[in-house]
Amino acid sequence: MNITNQMINKLKITATMQDKYGLAKYGKPLDHTDHYDWLQMFLEEAADGMKYIQCEMNRKNDVIDLLSSAMKTDDPKRYVKLALEILSIKGTGK
Repeated sequence: MNITNQMINKLKITATMQDKYGLAKYGKPLDHTDHYDWLQMFLEEAADGMKYIQCEMNRKNDVIDLLSSAMKTDDPKRYVKLALEILSIKGTGK
């Protein structure tokens, strides 16, 4: 499956999960007539998204540092194990 199709499938699954989460939390689907400032809500969500990206960039750099350290030692297993633990962190599981 190509990258575009993978992204579209993941987006569809995630959007459906978010719909279910919203229904469970608020008891109704998202509705444009609700009294929300949708642009402000998007700004807040986008700010959170940028923080998530920064956290993932930091995590990637930590893994690179661990693997670089592994390459400089005669016993790399400890570093590789830590890198695998970081890469194996799962999501929130909503």
